[in-house]
Amino acid sequence: MRLDLHVHTRERSACGKATEEAMIKAAIAVGLDGLVFTDHDRLAPPTRLCELNAQYAPFHIFGGIEISLEEGEHVLVLGLQAPELQNQRWTYPELYGFIRRREGFLALNHPFRYRTSLRIDITRHPPDAIELYSHNTPLAAEDQIRQLASHLGLRVLANSDAHQTDRLGDYYNQLATQPANDRELVEALRQGRYSCHAPKRTATPGWAGAALTHIRQRLKLQPSPPSF
Repeated sequence: MRLDLHVHTRERSACGKATEEAMIKAAIAVGLDGLVFTDHDRLAPPTRLCELNAQYAPFHIFGGIEISLEEGEHVLVLGLQAPELQNQRWTYPELYGFIRRREGFLALNHPFRYRTSLRIDITRHPPDAIELYSHNTPLAAEDQIRQLASHLGLRVLANSDAHQTDRLGDYYNQLATQPANDRELVEALRQGRYSCHAPKRTATPGWAGAALTHIRQRLKLQPSPPSF
């Protein structure tokens, strides 16, 4: 199952350029089997997700959310439809505790997109995964993201972070199973039953050596990156 876990829509993201249905049709056209709507600080209503799944079956549409943290980082939350997620501002430690108590899935989105260091402590509060590939994850940060994930024992993800239809299909996760609901999706991701794919990886502006130096100094990493 080819699945994009990080997609925005015009219905709930101010920066979204295409509607839900336009994104679904474009995802089908490029060969994806499913996607997750993860709008900025907004959840897709469960009733709407049911309607879309019925209309576009066997294509799968899941619901998640991208939280804009008070610290300035963005994180992906899957497996929960809790209204609190969109009704309050979150610091990372507060959100981490909330997600862990409810057994949701938490991932750090596009690390090092804006700065050379992280503004949240993922050593103390490790997420379930880190976004290695996306249209907004700097290509130059790939080695340090891999090292950070390896050092902390975290999985990596490949997602489009698409805000428009022509961004779909470049990054996705190939699942070994076909989850029927949010809980099955979270279980598959937690157990690592997937692989990351980036068939059209191109250069993305970002933080290069400075970010790597910062991480090595902070975590005392070795110069040679691990192989994935």
